Amino acid sequence: MPDRSAPDWNALVRERLRPLGLTSEESQEVVAELAAHLEDFYEAQIGKGLSQPEAQQKALNEIVRWNLLARKIQRAKHKEETMNTRTKHLWLPGLVSLAAAMGSLMILIQISLQPQLLGRSPLQVVLLPWLILLPLCGGAGAYLSRRGGADRAARLIAGLFPTIVLFILGAILVAARLVVPSRPQWWYGSLAVALGIVLPSAALLLGTVPFLKTPRPKVVA
Repeated sequence: MPDRSAPDWNALVRERLRPLGLTSEESQEVVAELAAHLEDFYEAQIGKGLSQPEAQQKALNEIVRWNLLARKIQRAKHKEETMNTRTKHLWLPGLVSLAAAMGSLMILIQISLQPQLLGRSPLQVVLLPWLILLPLCGGAGAYLSRRGGADRAARLIAGLFPTIVLFILGAILVAARLVVPSRPQWWYGSLAVALGIVLPSAALLLGTVPFLKTPRPKVVA
């Protein structure tokens, strides 16, 4: 049988917490966590031979800044939820799109190195097939983002993630002078941007656009 003389820790915590602007469910979770902590501490003190009033007072003294601790718990929960949401809406779909795009590019490069294909134009063997495959890569990222409940901006970024990463990486390498064009004429740079960023972005966007629309809720007759 439960000890009827044991303190009601949930009630004690609730009395000492001022409103924190939380939802009812969040408030209950915070109270439950604090109450569980105090109950464990209380039982440990009873096990050491303290009387119930002494153990209860010592447990209450264990946490002196109730609202600060509660806010820390609430902020930790909010941060965890934000990270989980961001991962589901953006990072995971974006990484899927990036992995698919880079994986297909690596496969095409390996195919282009086969003896029977040596001497053919990289435009024909690598770039054009890659551009044909990129809408599938962008569509996969945008689809996963939409499935996770993301807004249009997150879906668009997830779909275009491969070229966003390539652009940032290229800018860093050029700024750090780790990559120096052998022919620094402006039109060589424009051609590199067109072939490496603009055309792939257009291909990714082609697969992303269908998933930017929010599906209409099904009407139940």
